[in-house]
Amino acid sequence: FAEQCLSEIAPMTAGLTMICGTIFQHDGKLYNAAAVFHDRVLTAVVPKRYPEERLPEERWFARWDYNRPAEQHLGALFGPWTPGCIPEFDNLYVCPGNLELWQDLPENAVCAQVLCRPFALGRYRDDLKKHLAISHRAKITILRANCLGSDDGTHIYDGGGYIVANGSVVALSPRFSFRNCILTTSQDKLAESFDPSLAEFEAIGTAPKSEDDYVFAELELALCLGLNDYCARSRIDRLCLALSGGRDSAMIAVLAARMMQMRHPDETQDQIRARMKAFLFCAYLPSAASSTSATQDAAIALAEHFGFSCPIIPIGDIAAATRKTIESTLGREFSWETDDLTLQNVQARTRSSIIWMLANANNAMLLTTGNMSEAAVGYATMDGDSSGCLDPIGNVPKTLVSSWLEWARKVHAIPALDLVFAQPPSAELRPAETKQTDEADLMPYPVLDAYIDWFVARKLSPKEIFALAKTHLRNFYTDDDDIRRDIRKFVLMAPKAQWKRIRFANSFCVMPYGLDPDGLKWPCLMNGFTQALDEL
Repeated sequence: FAEQCLSEIAPMTAGLTMICGTIFQHDGKLYNAAAVFHDRVLTAVVPKRYPEERLPEERWFARWDYNRPAEQHLGALFGPWTPGCIPEFDNLYVCPGNLELWQDLPENAVCAQVLCRPFALGRYRDDLKKHLAISHRAKITILRANCLGSDDGTHIYDGGGYIVANGSVVALSPRFSFRNCILTTSQDKLAESFDPSLAEFEAIGTAPKSEDDYVFAELELALCLGLNDYCARSRIDRLCLALSGGRDSAMIAVLAARMMQMRHPDETQDQIRARMKAFLFCAYLPSAASSTSATQDAAIALAEHFGFSCPIIPIGDIAAATRKTIESTLGREFSWETDDLTLQNVQARTRSSIIWMLANANNAMLLTTGNMSEAAVGYATMDGDSSGCLDPIGNVPKTLVSSWLEWARKVHAIPALDLVFAQPPSAELRPAETKQTDEADLMPYPVLDAYIDWFVARKLSPKEIFALAKTHLRNFYTDDDDIRRDIRKFVLMAPKAQWKRIRFANSFCVMPYGLDPDGLKWPCLMNGFTQALDEL
């Protein structure tokens, strides 16, 4: 199929030199490669160059021996790039893979990179800074093109292409654009903006104006692009969401509205509100035992601000009927003292049944609202609040959810978010008089997110985490025993929740690390982890 696509592309390159990423089979092996066309002819196919360490993608793609000369295949050269392969561009070098792996490039060389580089917060600017340094040191020009959108519903590609020469930026491609085609040339004038690659979003208030805005603007743009592309590729024109009045569901509702604004940047707020009414269907699902008027007010205020529907559908009678049925079956009554988890979960699963029916009735895709902090320790009811087709914020830590909402409240003028912040995060599953909060059930979210970073991303031992916690988290604890208690709690809960994470809805990758099964493969076995805890 890939070779068929290449044959279809060739006639389109009349009078052009074009490079595109492709997969290519040679001698029975599959390669990740760059195909080079010149004036309707496939001139060369250059396989990706890998560092010495083995990469995950080598599960699918073979590694070419760069000491091996190029060979003929389908009338083109296959192998390392041969200078002068295109006479008009004898200084052109096609460099799939990390540019640092390409040695002895001559001065004034033009190095073309076709990438499939997934987005992560801050990664684009790190790459640009690195390539500016390389181009300055080697006195070369670097042309970079990247994918745009989310073709698998997990990884997001920001389309971040650029041209840099001798340590200076010549041109930047627009990033996160909703346009289908973007052409960037060395003749383009850089926009006068904090980040010219995001200048097209200034009109709708998402382009960063300072360093403080940058991570929040990137996060919003990445998630909106991912959600838009997911809906477009899946031909989904309606979404459904259980709006609890809490921070996670509020973030997703705001993102859905921001995505609609990016689709239609020239429309007024009233026009966007009209579109949201037909696009997003929500419901507030209170339980007589636990839900509060504060969360209901927050949910309704958000719906009124953005124009989507949010009926109030009490779940108390349905959950009570389920409880009575099982009590009758077992021949005993449940109580909060002996059946706490059972009584919490029946509410979450009742809500799931109702919101699924609302989604089906509106032919809408149900979104789920778990964040990465909850996923790390399994703080979710399976087939309850974890229900849904897609979780846009599943890779976003809770502390970032809260700080992004604070930024969005100010930048996008959403006063309804004040009501969301009026109460601490809570599952609202225990009776109201217990004043249940997430942090009381778990630990402070800044602490939990720090442990995720240290244990998952940095792969530190409990003993090493303890040393860091004593220095960086001291204000959350009264003594060392409290630190040890939370580390033990986290290290025991995180691997144990692997079975839940495998079943969670798909989510977009925006952090440099994740908890999805592809990025984290913990067995549901505890021996190794309990032995490590003995060191504390």
